[in-house]
Amino acid sequence: MAKRKKILLFAWLFAIFSCFYGQTDCYAQNFWERLTGSNKPKTENIKSNDNQKSNKKKQNIPETDPLDYSLDENLLVPAVPQKLHEAVTRHMNSTAKKLAQRKLEKIETLRNGEVIVATIGTDGLFAPNDTIPRKEAYELLRPYYNLLNLPGYYKIVMALHTDNTGSEQYTDYLSEARINEIYNLMASHTDNEGQLIPYALGASDPLLPNDSQNNRATNRRLEIFIVPDKLLIEMARTHKLQ
Repeated sequence: MAKRKKILLFAWLFAIFSCFYGQTDCYAQNFWERLTGSNKPKTENIKSNDNQKSNKKKQNIPETDPLDYSLDENLLVPAVPQKLHEAVTRHMNSTAKKLAQRKLEKIETLRNGEVIVATIGTDGLFAPNDTIPRKEAYELLRPYYNLLNLPGYYKIVMALHTDNTGSEQYTDYLSEARINEIYNLMASHTDNEGQLIPYALGASDPLLPNDSQNNRATNRRLEIFIVPDKLLIEMARTHKLQ
């Protein structure tokens, strides 16, 4: 054992001596490794491999623009993990109750309580055949401005419907002009208009047959869907959602 130590010491002194007279560090290191059997991997290579793995994980996959989704598709995303369903629905039900206290719109829920839908008759928002919002529109829409001003909490999806009075071309035009005005009104009260998604559906989706004055009034409506967005879901995951 003592003899081996002497040999190793001699080898190491020889390696240092070689470096002193201009031999490379790499030569000295390799010489030592051949004698001792030590062959540790270089640290810089480990970092490089780690960086490659990290880069693969961090590659950003472009998200689909919500405006490219259909109405039904927008109501399904983002999905709430099953283990967070109870916390999210508890919060959404509390929000729905606050909206219902006004008794100015019909409040319902979808997706087993995860999504709120508020239905407002457009007769309260517009004069007949008009596309300029009434003065009362601001008060009717005020709670939804407030929801939009919570960045990342809610996605607000709006669908405007008409009755079937007039041609299809006219009802399509009327619903598009009206939803544009509602969008502009909502966007003017928030910096988060990216969370606001409008649809003009014309007379394509009546609630009732358009065979009476009352039924046609019911079909003329603005539906506002309040969908839990990513930050709200994350708050539920971290137990910070009220």
